[in-house]
Amino acid sequence: MKSKEFFDIVKRKKILSPIIVGIIFVIAMLIDQLTKGLIIPAYIPKVGDYLKVIPNFISFIFVKNYGAAWGIFENNTIFLSIMTFVGIAIIIAFYILRLKTVGNRTSMLMAVSVGLLIGGAVGNLADRLILGYVRDFINFEFISFPVFNFADIFLTFGIILLVVYMLF
Repeated sequence: MKSKEFFDIVKRKKILSPIIVGIIFVIAMLIDQLTKGLIIPAYIPKVGDYLKVIPNFISFIFVKNYGAAWGIFENNTIFLSIMTFVGIAIIIAFYILRLKTVGNRTSMLMAVSVGLLIGGAVGNLADRLILGYVRDFINFEFISFPVFNFADIFLTFGIILLVVYMLF
């Protein structure tokens, strides 16, 4: 395929959506892994270490999460890893079926949603497979909320965007 043909296809948006999914996925996964890999060793290297970022608003505290959200399914790393693979497969299958239904044209909202979901899932899955736990470190001080990481943020926004896409 010549470069002109490639860009003609991209212009017609036949493959733009999958490209956006791939870019968002890579960016989300890299942000998650880089923040965990840089912030934790440099500022909060031991479990329980604490750093105020914005007093009374946000702080960093290193927590090893052996479960899923809010610690559910704690110490079930294999089960959670399998469920993550299944979840990623379902998201990809849904996305591919949607692309086929609409002739490879889908909204950027869906593409961003899928990229965020897969990026967040893979970010936490990498921790789980390599370390046996997920590294959480972002703490909102002004509310009682579990400590989380960027993968969790991407998963949350990915779900919100997917719901918005499906409703409208």
